[in-house]
Formats: sequence, structure tokens, C-alpha cells
Amino acid sequence: MTLVGVGLGPGDPELLTLKAIRMLEKSDKVFVPGKLALELVLPYTDAEILDFPMTHDKTVLERTLDRNADIVASAVASRGGNGNGNRHGLVAFGLIGDPNFFSTFIRLKNRMKEKYPDITIETIPGISSITAFASRTDVGIDRSFTVSDGSPTTTKIVLKTRDPKKIRADLVNEGYTDFIFAEKLFSSEERITDEIPDKGDYFSIIYASKGEESEKVGKTERVREPVMPEKVYFVGAGPGDPKLITLRGKELLDGADLVIYTGSLVDPAVAAISNGDAVNSHGLSLDELTDLMVSAVRGGKRVVRLHTGDPSLYGAICEQIVALKSHGIDVGIIPGVSSVFAATAALKTQLTLSGITETLIITRPAGVTLESDSIRELSRHRATMAIFLGVDKIEKIMNEVLYPPETPVAVVYRASWQDEQIIRGTVADIAEKVRAAGIERSAMILIGDAVCPKSFRRSHLYGSQ
Repeated sequence: MTLVGVGLGPGDPELLTLKAIRMLEKSDKVFVPGKLALELVLPYTDAEILDFPMTHDKTVLERTLDRNADIVASAVASRGGNGNGNRHGLVAFGLIGDPNFFSTFIRLKNRMKEKYPDITIETIPGISSITAFASRTDVGIDRSFTVSDGSPTTTKIVLKTRDPKKIRADLVNEGYTDFIFAEKLFSSEERITDEIPDKGDYFSIIYASKGEESEKVGKTERVREPVMPEKVYFVGAGPGDPKLITLRGKELLDGADLVIYTGSLVDPAVAAISNGDAVNSHGLSLDELTDLMVSAVRGGKRVVRLHTGDPSLYGAICEQIVALKSHGIDVGIIPGVSSVFAATAALKTQLTLSGITETLIITRPAGVTLESDSIRELSRHRATMAIFLGVDKIEKIMNEVLYPPETPVAVVYRASWQDEQIIRGTVADIAEKVRAAGIERSAMILIGDAVCPKSFRRSHLYGSQ
């Protein structure tokens, strides 16, 4: 059972961290202290406002803290839900700025520790008002500075502590009594301890406090365990043009540590959106692919499996999902623009058209991975038919379909790619034209009167002709 304080940054939704967004999305319940925080959370999940009145009345403040601590604890203990199917006893509290920097969450956290010690409390940092101020005012902070809310100064933080023992001795002379040393925070080499070492480095910090203000770490050194993503994300790369990937797909690529893609199908420029490692899966067996993804996830990495078009259409994802789940790893699927729709866009038509057909049939011919197909039977419907993975068998397909010989057919090679090519014809002559063009793969076949409509009825939306 866990409560996580999530920093939402200074107020711009684009300044939330990827980790904060992931936590908001997977939490069973999310609380916020006010309307501004609610606006930042709502793009990702629902949230409940907990009232924290702005008052100096200690009685009111104590009563409010008790009430809100009870509400949060009840949500954690009951494994509350937000309708997304999660039941982990994981509750988030999202707030403006950083949860450990002059925040409402600090008081709530302390009260929770007193009343509900069995609940684990963690935090995810956010951009604080100090950094936001420096950014918006063009104030560069490269020397020591003081931050205050007017209360007595009982803590001090020293950065870049290369000589930590000397710094500690100086702070003791200033009246500081309790110390925490931290180094390389949030990295695999993170170290946090109250045993001050002989040497520190550029990325080390000493936190000092006077008396009871300190939150002691204890005498044991702590090393952060890697944060393991819960999922491998299957992302639809779209039909080819890198600009046709979805915003969500791009966000996941931006934050990916490992991207696995099929180089013959996915434009490398899409995989290159990520700054992580990119692996071409061509030639890898399912077991090898699974081992690669499992190893990365267990190493704390975010993995994106990039599929051409939309993963749900001839994407061969189910066997990968079963393999991953056998290792206890969940998946997320991000839809993409299918090549069938990119091909339709290239033809500047629509696949369902009033007065012609209201039906689209998506299929493929028999081949190495399919013993038999139903193309002949399906063609009896005279609907628009989109045929994947069949351009190398186009002559056989045209001989089998039951459309009239004059029915329009279009073959779109590499729809949306820079070398996109469109071959138009009919059931009677398209095979010869495709053969003359030398197209043998990476093409969509579209059959039906909607491919090149000569007459149709206006839709109800625009009225009758």
C-alpha cells in the first residue's frame, strides 16, 4: 500500500515529467489540493480535490490534516479505483511544484506517518517555483542563494561537496546537528546515507538541519533500486511518413530507452525519434526478441516495440504479448495509422460511400503463414476490399475475385513514403500493369467501385442531390 506525492511542476501541463504522468495514469486514486493542480491532472486521469484552507488557525489546520489523512488512508487501504481496472492500493497526490519543497504534501506526509505507519510514502520530484522563476526571468543562479518563506532558517543544503567532512565540520560550528549525504540521485549509482564520507564529487549534496527538524535516514546506507516499468509498449509507427505517428506514440519514443523495430517495414527516421538504443528485429526469433525485451524491462528500461501501421492489423503482436506475460510483464498498445488508410488518402477517395458500398473487407491471401484464404467468397459481397500482403500474388487474386472485370482496382506502393507509387486499373488489367511497374511487395490492393467512384449519393449530413 503506497501513497506517492507527485510534483506537477509550476503550472504548464508540458512541464510534467514522464514519470509523473505514468504515476498519475497507473494510480488507483488521485487527490489534488486545488483547481490548478486538478487542471494539470485531468488530461491523464480523474482526481478528487482535498480542501486545505488557507488559514493560520492551528485548530482548523490540525483538524483538516487529520480529516485528509483519513480520506487518503481509506483510499489506499480499500485499494480504491478510478475505473481503469487497477487495484494496487496505489494512491497519488498531485500538487503544483515539487512535493518536498514548501508543499502541502509535506504536512500531509508527516501526519500520515504518525497515524498510518504501515503505508509506504514516496515522492516524484517536479519542477519547483525556484527553477521556474529562474527560467521565466532569465536569472542565472550560479552562486549561493537563500530561499525563505519568512520562517526561521533551520536547514541548509550544500551542493558539489567534494570535501564533505570539512563541510560538515563548518556546519557543526554554525549549530547544525543532523546531516544527510546524497550522491548521484536517481541514477543507478545513487547513494544516500547519514555517514558523511571522506570524499564527494560534483554530483553530491549535504543536507544539514538543526535539532528535531531533521528526517533521519538511519545509519544504513541506501542504494536506490531501479524503477521498473510495468509495460512494454507496442506502438503503431504509421504507414511510413514519420509525421504520421500519433502524439502518444512520439511521447513514448521520446522517453524510450530501447526501441525495437523491423527495418524493412518501419522508416528508421521514426525509430530515430528516440534517443535510446534502436534494434532492428529482422532475423530475431520470438524467443530472442522476448529475451531482449524482458532483459531491458528488468534493467529498469522503458521498451517500445515499434510496429508498422497499426499493431492490430497483421502486426503479429499476440504471440509477443503471451510471451511477455509469461514473464509477468504487461503491455500497452498505442494505435497507429494503418497503410490501408494511408493508401486511401493517396487515392483521395473514401472506402465506404453512400450508394456504392457501406462495407469494407480487410483480408490477405494464402501464403507461407496462411494455408488458405476466403478472398473468392468475400468478393461475392461486392464491397470495397483491402488486401494486405498480396501484391506478389495479384494475378492469382484477380483471377479468383467475383467482381465484374471493369471494377476499379488500385495498388498503392509504400503509401506516404517519399517513393510512394499508385497504379490504377481494373480487375481485368491491374495485374499486367503492376507486373510492368516491377512492384512485388510493400503495396496495398484496393478493389471496388469506391476506389474510383463515378456516381454516388450525398451523405445524409449534406442532404440529397
